[in-house]
Formats: sequence, C-alpha cells, structure tokens
Amino acid sequence: MRKVTKSSLRRKLDKEASRIVRSRGRCVRCKSKENLQTAHIFSRTYNATRWDIENNLLCLCASCHWFFHKNPVLFGEYVRGLLGAERYALLKETRNQITKYTIEDLIIKLNILKDL
Repeated sequence: MRKVTKSSLRRKLDKEASRIVRSRGRCVRCKSKENLQTAHIFSRTYNATRWDIENNLLCLCASCHWFFHKNPVLFGEYVRGLLGAERYALLKETRNQITKYTIEDLIIKLNILKDL
C-alpha cells in the first residue's frame, strides 16, 4: 500500500475541486458548455484559498481561460466586477494568510469536497 503524502493529497484535492467547479456546467464569462476548465483567481500557490470553490475558483471555457491568462489586468477587473469590491478584498486578504496543512487537515478537506 502506498504511503499518503501531502503532495498526493494536494493533487487529489485539486482534482476534486476542479470536478466540482466544472460541474457548474458553463463558462461564467461566455456561458459556453464546451471545454470547461477551472481557473484560480489567486494561484494555487496560496494554500488559504487554493481549494476555495465558492470564492477563488471559476468555471471558464478554454477560450476564456486562455484570454484571461493573456490579459491579467482584464481578468482582475472582470473578477472584481463579478465578486464585488468587498468580497474581492476579503478574498485577497484571505490568500495572504499563512496556512500550513497537516496530512490530517488535507484528508478532512478532501472528504468535505467529496461530500459536495
């Protein structure tokens, strides 16, 4: 039996969070139902918001995802309009929290996402 590691749990959490976000069924920007992907407002580098499916993860089609990667200023403006200034500021503040997860913490987060 394989040993459970933080990196394997992070990959499972990423996969589960992405499944949930893509299950929304359409791109939040253009409403397309094709080639759906998960986009992070604040990158996966920030543990505090990495799996925040309600606030930090968006369902985008591949075309819109690519467009926003090529136009980060427009992405920031779009997200602030989508979330509203107060919610965006809270998310921005949350991402900077130092968060060190234990293996047990990651297992709990994974079980929560699987139940959604």
